[in-house]
Amino acid sequence: MSADCAHVVYDDIRGEYICIDTGEVIADHIIDERYPYRTYSGEEWLQRAHHGALTNRVHHLGLYTDIDVSKSFRSYREHRKALKLRRMQRSMKMNRKDEKLVDALILMNRISAQLELPEEVKETAGKILHKVIKGNTIRHRMILAYVIAAILTASKMHGIPRRAKEILPMFGVPEEDYWKALARIQFTLGSVQPLDPRAFLQRIITNLGLSQRVYTLASRIIDVMKRRGYTEGKDPAGIAAAAVYVASIIVNEKKTQKDIAKAARVTEVTIRNRYRDIVDKLYIEVEV
Repeated sequence: MSADCAHVVYDDIRGEYICIDTGEVIADHIIDERYPYRTYSGEEWLQRAHHGALTNRVHHLGLYTDIDVSKSFRSYREHRKALKLRRMQRSMKMNRKDEKLVDALILMNRISAQLELPEEVKETAGKILHKVIKGNTIRHRMILAYVIAAILTASKMHGIPRRAKEILPMFGVPEEDYWKALARIQFTLGSVQPLDPRAFLQRIITNLGLSQRVYTLASRIIDVMKRRGYTEGKDPAGIAAAAVYVASIIVNEKKTQKDIAKAARVTEVTIRNRYRDIVDKLYIEVEV
Protein backbone atom coordinates (compact mmCIF):
# COMPACT_ATOMS: atom_id res chain seq x y z
CA MET A 1 0.00 0.00 0.00
CA SER A 2 1.38 3.43 -0.96
CA ALA A 3 2.73 5.48 1.90
CA ASP A 4 1.83 8.74 0.08
CA CYS A 5 -1.91 8.06 0.24
CA ALA A 6 -3.58 8.78 3.57
CA HIS A 7 -7.18 8.11 2.57
CA VAL A 8 -7.78 4.59 1.32
CA VAL A 9 -11.19 2.93 0.87
CA TYR A 10 -12.16 -0.63 0.01
CA ASP A 11 -14.50 -1.29 -2.94
CA ASP A 12 -16.21 -4.56 -1.93
CA ILE A 13 -17.81 -4.98 -5.37
CA ARG A 14 -14.57 -4.89 -7.35
CA GLY A 15 -12.33 -6.17 -4.55
CA GLU A 16 -9.99 -3.18 -4.75
CA TYR A 17 -8.28 -0.75 -2.37
CA ILE A 18 -8.50 2.77 -3.86
CA CYS A 19 -6.86 6.04 -2.85
CA ILE A 20 -9.66 8.61 -2.79
CA ASP A 21 -7.16 11.48 -3.11
CA THR A 22 -5.66 10.37 -6.42
CA GLY A 23 -8.03 7.64 -7.66
CA GLU A 24 -5.11 5.21 -7.79
CA VAL A 25 -5.95 1.49 -7.44
CA ILE A 26 -3.51 0.40 -4.76
CA ALA A 27 -4.44 -3.31 -4.70
CA ASP A 28 -6.97 -5.38 -6.60
CA HIS A 29 -8.47 -8.89 -6.66
CA ILE A 30 -8.79 -8.79 -2.88
CA ILE A 31 -10.94 -11.50 -1.31
CA ASP A 32 -13.30 -10.06 1.30
CA GLU A 33 -13.54 -12.62 4.10
CA ARG A 34 -15.91 -10.54 6.21
CA TYR A 35 -19.60 -11.48 6.62
CA PRO A 36 -21.78 -8.91 4.79
CA TYR A 37 -24.46 -9.21 7.46
CA ARG A 38 -25.01 -9.52 11.19
CA THR A 39 -26.78 -12.51 12.72
CA TYR A 40 -28.28 -13.04 16.15
CA SER A 41 -28.99 -16.78 16.19
CA GLY A 42 -27.72 -20.02 14.70
CA GLU A 43 -30.86 -20.38 12.60
CA GLU A 44 -30.45 -16.88 11.15
CA TRP A 45 -26.80 -17.61 10.31
CA LEU A 46 -27.83 -20.71 8.38
CA GLN A 47 -30.43 -18.73 6.47
CA ARG A 48 -27.93 -16.01 5.48
CA ALA A 49 -24.80 -18.10 5.01
CA HIS A 50 -23.24 -18.03 1.53
CA HIS A 51 -23.57 -21.77 1.06
CA GLY A 52 -27.26 -21.81 2.01
CA ALA A 53 -28.99 -23.60 4.85
CA LEU A 54 -28.81 -27.38 4.95
CA THR A 55 -32.31 -28.76 4.51
CA ASN A 56 -34.08 -32.01 3.67
CA ARG A 57 -36.80 -30.11 1.82
CA VAL A 58 -34.85 -30.06 -1.45
CA HIS A 59 -33.22 -32.97 -3.24
CA HIS A 60 -29.67 -31.55 -3.08
CA LEU A 61 -29.99 -30.88 0.69
CA GLY A 62 -29.01 -27.23 0.13
CA LEU A 63 -25.44 -28.25 -0.78
CA TYR A 64 -24.97 -26.32 -4.00
CA THR A 65 -23.52 -23.07 -5.25
CA ASP A 66 -25.14 -20.54 -7.52
CA ILE A 67 -23.03 -18.45 -9.87
CA ASP A 68 -23.91 -14.79 -9.33
CA VAL A 69 -24.17 -12.67 -12.48
CA SER A 70 -25.60 -9.58 -10.81
CA LYS A 71 -22.26 -7.90 -10.07
CA SER A 72 -20.29 -5.72 -12.44
CA PHE A 73 -17.94 -7.44 -14.90
CA ARG A 74 -14.93 -5.99 -16.66
CA SER A 75 -16.29 -6.90 -20.09
CA TYR A 76 -19.40 -8.07 -21.92
CA ARG A 77 -17.61 -11.33 -22.74
CA GLU A 78 -17.09 -12.09 -19.03
CA HIS A 79 -20.77 -11.44 -18.37
CA ARG A 80 -21.86 -13.83 -21.16
CA LYS A 81 -19.43 -16.46 -19.91
CA ALA A 82 -20.86 -16.22 -16.38
CA LEU A 83 -24.40 -16.61 -17.73
CA LYS A 84 -23.39 -19.72 -19.66
CA LEU A 85 -21.67 -21.23 -16.62
CA ARG A 86 -24.72 -20.60 -14.47
CA ARG A 87 -27.02 -22.33 -16.98
CA MET A 88 -24.69 -25.33 -17.10
CA GLN A 89 -24.38 -25.41 -13.31
CA ARG A 90 -28.14 -25.31 -12.79
CA SER A 91 -28.74 -28.05 -15.37
CA MET A 92 -26.31 -30.29 -13.43
CA LYS A 93 -28.14 -29.92 -10.12
CA MET A 94 -30.55 -32.72 -10.97
CA ASN A 95 -30.13 -35.98 -12.84
CA ARG A 96 -32.84 -38.36 -14.02
CA LYS A 97 -32.47 -40.54 -10.93
CA ASP A 98 -33.59 -37.63 -8.75
CA GLU A 99 -36.74 -36.76 -10.73
CA LYS A 100 -39.13 -38.72 -8.49
CA LEU A 101 -37.53 -37.35 -5.34
CA VAL A 102 -37.80 -33.80 -6.69
CA ASP A 103 -41.50 -34.32 -7.52
CA ALA A 104 -42.12 -35.82 -4.08
CA LEU A 105 -40.42 -32.95 -2.25
CA ILE A 106 -42.31 -30.33 -4.27
CA LEU A 107 -45.57 -32.05 -3.31
CA MET A 108 -44.47 -32.38 0.30
CA ASN A 109 -43.71 -28.67 0.63
CA ARG A 110 -46.98 -27.67 -1.03
CA ILE A 111 -49.16 -30.03 1.03
CA SER A 112 -47.37 -29.19 4.29
CA ALA A 113 -48.00 -25.50 3.66
CA GLN A 114 -51.65 -26.24 2.91
CA LEU A 115 -51.95 -28.15 6.20
CA GLU A 116 -50.08 -25.35 8.03
CA LEU A 117 -47.48 -27.73 9.45
CA PRO A 118 -44.41 -26.34 11.27
CA GLU A 119 -40.93 -26.33 9.75
CA GLU A 120 -39.66 -29.24 11.86
CA VAL A 121 -42.38 -31.51 10.46
CA LYS A 122 -41.46 -30.53 6.89
CA GLU A 123 -37.80 -31.27 7.57
CA THR A 124 -38.61 -34.70 9.03
CA ALA A 125 -40.99 -35.54 6.18
CA GLY A 126 -38.30 -34.52 3.69
CA LYS A 127 -35.76 -36.73 5.45
CA ILE A 128 -38.16 -39.68 5.29
CA LEU A 129 -38.71 -39.17 1.55
CA HIS A 130 -34.95 -38.97 0.94
CA LYS A 131 -34.47 -42.33 2.66
CA VAL A 132 -37.45 -44.14 1.12
CA ILE A 133 -37.51 -42.88 -2.47
CA LYS A 134 -33.75 -42.93 -3.07
CA GLY A 135 -33.45 -46.49 -1.88
CA ASN A 136 -36.47 -48.01 -3.63
CA THR A 137 -38.13 -48.31 -7.00
CA ILE A 138 -41.42 -46.41 -6.75
CA ARG A 139 -43.99 -45.90 -9.48
CA HIS A 140 -44.89 -42.31 -10.27
CA ARG A 141 -48.57 -42.83 -9.47
CA MET A 142 -47.60 -43.82 -5.91
CA ILE A 143 -45.59 -40.66 -5.17
CA LEU A 144 -48.53 -38.75 -3.68
CA ALA A 145 -49.32 -41.68 -1.36
CA TYR A 146 -45.69 -41.73 -0.16
CA VAL A 147 -45.78 -37.98 0.42
CA ILE A 148 -48.95 -38.19 2.53
CA ALA A 149 -47.55 -41.17 4.46
CA ALA A 150 -44.28 -39.30 5.12
CA ILE A 151 -46.14 -36.17 6.30
CA LEU A 152 -48.38 -38.14 8.66
CA THR A 153 -45.43 -40.14 9.99
CA ALA A 154 -43.45 -36.94 10.60
CA SER A 155 -46.46 -35.34 12.31
CA LYS A 156 -46.75 -38.35 14.59
CA MET A 157 -43.05 -38.20 15.44
CA HIS A 158 -43.44 -34.54 16.47
CA GLY A 159 -46.62 -35.14 18.47
CA ILE A 160 -48.93 -33.30 16.08
CA PRO A 161 -52.38 -34.89 15.74
CA ARG A 162 -53.14 -35.61 12.10
CA ARG A 163 -55.21 -38.57 10.95
CA ALA A 164 -55.17 -40.41 7.65
CA LYS A 165 -58.99 -40.46 7.50
CA GLU A 166 -59.01 -36.66 7.44
CA ILE A 167 -56.12 -36.15 5.01
CA LEU A 168 -56.61 -38.86 2.35
CA PRO A 169 -59.97 -37.57 1.00
CA MET A 170 -58.53 -34.04 0.75
CA PHE A 171 -55.97 -35.16 -1.82
CA GLY A 172 -57.77 -38.12 -3.40
CA VAL A 173 -55.32 -40.78 -2.20
CA PRO A 174 -56.74 -44.35 -2.14
CA GLU A 175 -56.42 -45.99 1.27
CA GLU A 176 -54.80 -49.07 -0.27
CA ASP A 177 -51.98 -46.96 -1.78
CA TYR A 178 -51.51 -45.08 1.49
CA TRP A 179 -51.17 -48.24 3.60
CA LYS A 180 -48.69 -49.72 1.11
CA ALA A 181 -46.58 -46.56 1.26
CA LEU A 182 -46.82 -46.41 5.05
CA ALA A 183 -45.70 -50.04 5.34
CA ARG A 184 -42.64 -49.31 3.19
CA ILE A 185 -41.79 -46.25 5.28
CA GLN A 186 -42.13 -48.15 8.55
CA PHE A 187 -39.99 -50.97 7.16
CA THR A 188 -37.31 -48.46 6.14
CA LEU A 189 -37.38 -46.40 9.34
CA GLY A 190 -38.30 -49.07 11.86
CA SER A 191 -41.29 -48.82 14.16
CA VAL A 192 -42.74 -45.38 14.91
CA GLN A 193 -44.31 -44.80 18.30
CA PRO A 194 -48.10 -44.29 18.12
CA LEU A 195 -49.42 -40.81 18.84
CA ASP A 196 -50.50 -40.10 22.42
CA PRO A 197 -54.32 -39.73 22.58
CA ARG A 198 -53.82 -36.68 24.80
CA ALA A 199 -52.53 -34.81 21.74
CA PHE A 200 -56.13 -34.65 20.50
CA LEU A 201 -57.67 -33.36 23.73
CA GLN A 202 -57.06 -29.63 23.28
CA ARG A 203 -58.74 -29.50 19.88
CA ILE A 204 -61.79 -31.41 21.12
CA ILE A 205 -62.11 -29.34 24.30
CA THR A 206 -61.75 -26.06 22.38
CA ASN A 207 -64.25 -27.02 19.68
CA LEU A 208 -66.83 -27.95 22.31
CA GLY A 209 -66.17 -24.99 24.62
CA LEU A 210 -65.56 -27.24 27.62
CA SER A 211 -63.68 -26.25 30.77
CA GLN A 212 -60.16 -27.03 31.94
CA ARG A 213 -61.68 -29.46 34.49
CA VAL A 214 -62.87 -31.67 31.63
CA TYR A 215 -59.44 -31.52 30.00
CA THR A 216 -57.65 -32.47 33.24
CA LEU A 217 -59.97 -35.39 34.02
CA ALA A 218 -59.91 -36.71 30.44
CA SER A 219 -56.10 -36.55 30.49
CA ARG A 220 -56.00 -38.56 33.73
CA ILE A 221 -58.37 -41.17 32.27
CA ILE A 222 -56.14 -41.57 29.21
CA ASP A 223 -53.02 -41.78 31.38
CA VAL A 224 -54.47 -44.68 33.39
CA MET A 225 -55.60 -46.48 30.23
CA LYS A 226 -52.13 -46.13 28.71
CA ARG A 227 -50.39 -47.46 31.80
CA ARG A 228 -52.67 -50.49 31.80
CA GLY A 229 -52.22 -51.16 28.08
CA TYR A 230 -55.82 -50.45 27.09
CA THR A 231 -54.91 -47.99 24.31
CA GLU A 232 -52.72 -50.31 22.25
CA GLY A 233 -53.98 -50.81 18.70
CA LYS A 234 -56.79 -48.29 19.17
CA ASP A 235 -57.39 -45.05 17.29
CA PRO A 236 -55.93 -42.31 19.56
CA ALA A 237 -58.56 -39.78 18.45
CA GLY A 238 -61.34 -42.20 19.39
CA ILE A 239 -59.81 -42.77 22.84
CA ALA A 240 -59.51 -39.02 23.40
CA ALA A 241 -63.12 -38.46 22.32
CA ALA A 242 -64.44 -41.17 24.66
CA ALA A 243 -62.37 -39.80 27.56
CA VAL A 244 -63.83 -36.32 26.96
CA TYR A 245 -67.33 -37.80 26.85
CA VAL A 246 -66.87 -39.56 30.21
CA ALA A 247 -65.17 -36.53 31.79
CA SER A 248 -67.90 -34.16 30.59
CA ILE A 249 -70.55 -36.33 32.26
CA ILE A 250 -68.63 -36.49 35.54
CA VAL A 251 -68.08 -32.71 35.82
CA ASN A 252 -71.66 -31.99 34.72
CA GLU A 253 -70.75 -30.42 31.35
CA LYS A 254 -72.23 -33.25 29.30
CA LYS A 255 -72.11 -33.14 25.52
CA THR A 256 -73.80 -35.62 23.19
CA GLN A 257 -71.80 -38.32 21.47
CA LYS A 258 -72.79 -36.73 18.17
CA ASP A 259 -71.28 -33.36 19.17
CA ILE A 260 -68.08 -34.95 20.45
CA ALA A 261 -67.77 -37.16 17.36
CA LYS A 262 -68.01 -34.07 15.15
CA ALA A 263 -65.42 -32.16 17.22
CA ALA A 264 -63.01 -35.11 17.23
CA ARG A 265 -63.74 -36.12 13.62
CA VAL A 266 -64.53 -39.71 14.53
CA THR A 267 -67.73 -41.76 14.32
CA GLU A 268 -70.25 -42.13 17.11
CA VAL A 269 -69.71 -45.90 16.94
CA THR A 270 -66.02 -45.35 17.76
CA ILE A 271 -66.93 -43.25 20.80
CA ARG A 272 -69.39 -45.87 22.03
CA ASN A 273 -66.82 -48.67 21.71
CA ARG A 274 -64.08 -46.72 23.51
CA TYR A 275 -66.62 -45.53 26.12
CA ARG A 276 -67.39 -49.16 26.94
CA ASP A 277 -63.64 -49.81 27.35
CA ILE A 278 -63.39 -46.99 29.89
CA VAL A 279 -66.53 -47.93 31.82
CA ASP A 280 -65.80 -51.67 31.89
CA LYS A 281 -62.05 -51.50 32.65
CA LEU A 282 -61.66 -48.47 34.90
CA TYR A 283 -63.05 -47.72 38.33
CA ILE A 284 -63.74 -43.98 38.61
CA GLU A 285 -64.63 -42.62 42.02
CA VAL A 286 -66.44 -39.28 42.08
CA GLU A 287 -66.57 -37.09 45.16
CA VAL A 288 -69.95 -35.41 45.70
